[in-house]
Amino acid sequence: MKIKRILLTGDDGYNSIGTRLLIHLLKDKYELAVAASKVQQSGVGGKLIIKNGGTWGEAKVDGVKALWVSGTPGDAMELAKAYFKTNFDLVISGINLGPNLVGELASGTMTAAVRAIKLRLASKAIAFSWNAPADFWYHDHQGDEDLRDYYEFPGSAALQLMDLAIKNEFWETTLLNINFPDQPTKKIKFTRFAYYFDDFYSQVKLDKTTKHYSYPTGFHEGLKGFINTDADALRSGYISVTLCQPDLLDFAAFQKLKGQVINL
Repeated sequence: MKIKRILLTGDDGYNSIGTRLLIHLLKDKYELAVAASKVQQSGVGGKLIIKNGGTWGEAKVDGVKALWVSGTPGDAMELAKAYFKTNFDLVISGINLGPNLVGELASGTMTAAVRAIKLRLASKAIAFSWNAPADFWYHDHQGDEDLRDYYEFPGSAALQLMDLAIKNEFWETTLLNINFPDQPTKKIKFTRFAYYFDDFYSQVKLDKTTKHYSYPTGFHEGLKGFINTDADALRSGYISVTLCQPDLLDFAAFQKLKGQVINL
């Protein structure tokens, strides 16, 4: 598996800390480009600004050509398909500041990687996320933050994992969802998605007086078990690697029923 051209994306903004970390690590070895939202878009999932569209522009991020869009990470992938003349060998989404577990369809980071595959921008994609402190999750990135504290972890760890994935032909899959725990580690565990959000996150908080709701951050104290899930691996200090396909098809069920026609 040969990788030469890499497209970087994510939902934290085109000049985010995570994107700039990847540029720092990859620019001397690969041909890079960036296509991402102009500003922080965490939690927008696969949303597209279909009705009215938006604006886009060109910029440089630490010397790398970047395409930004006023819309969502999904919009960024659509524009990348229209803008760049040739496809890429790999799309990397992230490094997101905040974990992405359970096959999170609300994640702009994860769904950008899925859309990139669906658009054939590349045949392989990686979504990198880091269980950073909660006050980082919605950071308004300026493009000039000091990256030195992150070079080794999650930075160098992401590079090593990417090299390992390439060496192993992506373990015969298409999309990798990789989460780094809060503290540095070299331990990696292959995982499945956790089953339910409230297995490890506290439920949404409802204020019945003000009619305000909010989402607590971090794992709740009662998290136990759930062995071999991404949430358990992350809580236990492992890097989680979940092997994914970019669709929701239950293939085994489909194989049993494909082609059948029934009547109501």
